[in-house]
Amino acid sequence: MRRRILVAVVSIIVIAGILLALLAPQILTQQGREVRLVVVTRLAPEEGNALRERFLKSDIAAKYGIKDIEFRKEDVGKWRSFVESGAVDVFLIGGYAVYNSLCRDGYLEPITSREVISRASSIGAEIYRDDKGNVCFISVSRTIFSFTVNNDYLSRYSLPKPSSWEDLASPAFSASLLKGDPAISFPMPSKSTTAARTLQLILQKYGWDRGWQILTIIGANSKIVESSEKARDDVATGISGAAPTVLIYGLRAVNASGGKAEFVIATQGLLPDISPVAIAKNTKNKEAAEAFILWLLSDEGQKALAELFYYLPYQLPKGTPLEEIYRKATGNIYPYDPEDSSKWELSAVYYFEAAIADSDTNTLLKKIWSKAVSLYLNGSISSRDLEALVAKLGSPLEIDYKGAKSVFTKEFASNINNMLRSPQEADLFKSAVKKAAIERYSSILKSLGG
Repeated sequence: MRRRILVAVVSIIVIAGILLALLAPQILTQQGREVRLVVVTRLAPEEGNALRERFLKSDIAAKYGIKDIEFRKEDVGKWRSFVESGAVDVFLIGGYAVYNSLCRDGYLEPITSREVISRASSIGAEIYRDDKGNVCFISVSRTIFSFTVNNDYLSRYSLPKPSSWEDLASPAFSASLLKGDPAISFPMPSKSTTAARTLQLILQKYGWDRGWQILTIIGANSKIVESSEKARDDVATGISGAAPTVLIYGLRAVNASGGKAEFVIATQGLLPDISPVAIAKNTKNKEAAEAFILWLLSDEGQKALAELFYYLPYQLPKGTPLEEIYRKATGNIYPYDPEDSSKWELSAVYYFEAAIADSDTNTLLKKIWSKAVSLYLNGSISSRDLEALVAKLGSPLEIDYKGAKSVFTKEFASNINNMLRSPQEADLFKSAVKKAAIERYSSILKSLGG
């Protein structure tokens, strides 16, 4: 009897030993030992390498045994395939819409670490949940959009330094236009995230109708350029007096100009674009992935994001170039709603490019605004008359699209937004908008004696 018991005990010990040997690698991985994380991102390779070096030197990386972390810049269209193949642990940086879509379609693993969620909440980082209340992704920092000015250019034409988006559409900021040199370099929004975000900010902040009026006059005051890089370089070199810029481009313009350029904190008009992080659904390294997120939210990680990428962290980045900007930005960040803008963003981009940025319509806008400002400055029309003209000029057009006439309301823009993903539909829409714009502008110019 005792022998049977002894044999049974020995057998159990042997089996347990075999199971332990088989499970040891998995247990070690779960404890964060000898882990290699793969992060799919929109960061450039050199940016990913810089962040890798910072993270691997951290106590958190050592604690969880994360021996390496690879950052792979990949087009967002490929992200789902990486989840399906199990080739990614973490997603970092990219638009809200991308992460929201991944969350909605079940491609993200819920973030469950109490320490991570508590840390995010304590510093005010934005936490995004799915319909069941699971944490899908977290914003670890913010990219902010405003505008940069060149003070030498402003002095050359005696232009006041703008402090708000409305200032860029004021008659006082049009003096250089009257001399044939529009003050602003504004990128085509279909080719510039900065320009597209600027449209969204102005339309949300000022409302749909007033927003289009402001954008129309900004367009009249602008050189329309092909890219954010061109706009940045124009304001850095003094070719233009102002340009919408993301923070990092604004600071690069400041450095390139030798201090002649200045990134302006728009009064209650900074648009924050979140810098998200999420865990891929099929990761085998969830604990280590959450440890990486915890580091991004830590004092050390927040400082790294500020120093390396000029991302605005959720806590004061002491000792970095962003410390003063962080203080000035406090209270001036607009409560941007990405869910709202996602419903009409394509429609707004194509409308702007046809009604305002197209070479033919923009030429007419410049003629009208130059004439109107001249009449205003010489006392021929009052400020009330000028505002009435702005309302008439910039209010959403009635367009004949697909055989029906419709005013370009926010509701209409939302209804057609997904249709415009087709290049053919986009061209058809832009053609209808341009036709309506030229008819309106030609009529207004004629009424001004132009």
